[in-house]
Amino acid sequence: MKMLSMKRFKYSWLLMSVTMLMPVMAEELYAGSEQDARGRLEQIKQERSKLAKIRRQLERQLGSLGQELRELDKKLVGARQEYRQAAAKVRQTDRKLTALEQKRRQLRQQMAMLRERMLDEAAAAYQHSGRTAGWLAVLAGVSVQEIPHRRYMLNSVMTSQAMDRQAFEQAVAELAAVEAGLRQERQALEDFRRRKKQAEKEIAARYRQKQDMARRVERDMALKKQRDAQLAKQEKALQRLMDGLGEDLLAMDKAPGWKSIRRQKGRLAWPLRGKVVARFGSRPAADQPRLSGVRLAPRGNTRQVKAIAGGQVRYADWFGGYGLMMIVDHGDGIISVYAHNDALYKELGDWVEEGEVLADAGSTGWISDVRLYFEVRDEGRPVNPEHWCRK
Repeated sequence: MKMLSMKRFKYSWLLMSVTMLMPVMAEELYAGSEQDARGRLEQIKQERSKLAKIRRQLERQLGSLGQELRELDKKLVGARQEYRQAAAKVRQTDRKLTALEQKRRQLRQQMAMLRERMLDEAAAAYQHSGRTAGWLAVLAGVSVQEIPHRRYMLNSVMTSQAMDRQAFEQAVAELAAVEAGLRQERQALEDFRRRKKQAEKEIAARYRQKQDMARRVERDMALKKQRDAQLAKQEKALQRLMDGLGEDLLAMDKAPGWKSIRRQKGRLAWPLRGKVVARFGSRPAADQPRLSGVRLAPRGNTRQVKAIAGGQVRYADWFGGYGLMMIVDHGDGIISVYAHNDALYKELGDWVEEGEVLADAGSTGWISDVRLYFEVRDEGRPVNPEHWCRK
C-alpha cells in the first residue's frame, strides 16, 4: 500500500512538473520559430539585394538597345496585366449575371405558383358559397368595393390567403431588386468587355512594336552585332546569377517527405503544353550562341507555365534578353529556368509544388513570338531538358 502511494506521489510530482514546464517550453518554441522566421526574411532580403545587383550589372552592359527592349517589355507586361484583370472581371460578372438570372427564374416560378394557388383557393371558396363569380376579379385588381358579398369574401378567402399574399409581395420586391441588380451587372459587364478589348488592342500594338524592333535590328548591321553581343553576355550573366544563389535558403532536401528530383529523371512533366521548336544545343540563328535549354511553343491558348517538381523560387524578375524569368531550386543541385514570360505568379523565397502554376509564357526579352525558354541545370551546368522530362 505504501509502495502504491509512493508511485502515485511520484506520478503526481512528474505530472505537475511537466504542467509547470509546458508554458515555458511553448514560449521558448514560439520565440525560436519567430527568430527563425526573422532570420529567413533577412536571408531573402540579402538574396534579393544580391540578385538585383547582378541584374543591374547586366542591364548596364545591354546599353541603349537593351534599355529599349526593357521599356517595350514593360509596356507589354502592363498591357497583359490589364487584359488579365479585365478578363477576370468579365468572368466574375458573368457568374454574377448567371446567378441573378437563376434567382429571377426562381422568383417568377414562385410568383406563378402563389398566384395559381390563390386563384384555386378563391375558386373553391366561390363554389362553396354559391355566390356570383364577380368577386374573383379581386385577383385581377378590381376594387373590393365593387364586388358583391365582399365581407364574406374577405373572411373566407383573403384571410386564408394572408401568408400567400405576404410571400407574393415579398417575391415581387425581391424580383424588383434582382432586376435592378441585373441592369447594374450588365452595364458593368459591358464596361469590362470594353476594357478587355482595349487591352487586347494594346497587347497587339506592343507585339507589333517588338516585331518592328526585331526587323530593325535584323536590317541594321550595327544593331545586329550589338544584339548578338548581348546574347553572348546574357549567358555569362545567367551563370553569374546561378553562382550568386546561396544554399542557405533551400532546406527542402532535409524536410520530411521530400522526394528527390533525381529519382524522377526522365519522368518529369514538361512545364508547358506545347512542342519543342528549338532544341538543346541548337543555334536560333547562325551568328547566335547555342541554346543551353529548349524553346517551347504553346499549344492553342494554353500559356500556363508549371513547376516540373517541388522546390523554392530563387529568382523572379526581368533579366535582360531572357525577359521575365523565374528560377526554381529543386534541391540535389538541380535548378530549372523559365524565361520569356509575360507574367510571374511567384516571388523569391516562395515554395512551389510539382505542377503548380509559376508564370504565363509570353514574348519578353529577345523574342517576338510567344515562347517559353526552359533550362535544367545540374550543379550549375546546363543539361538537356529532354533527358529529364517525359518523351
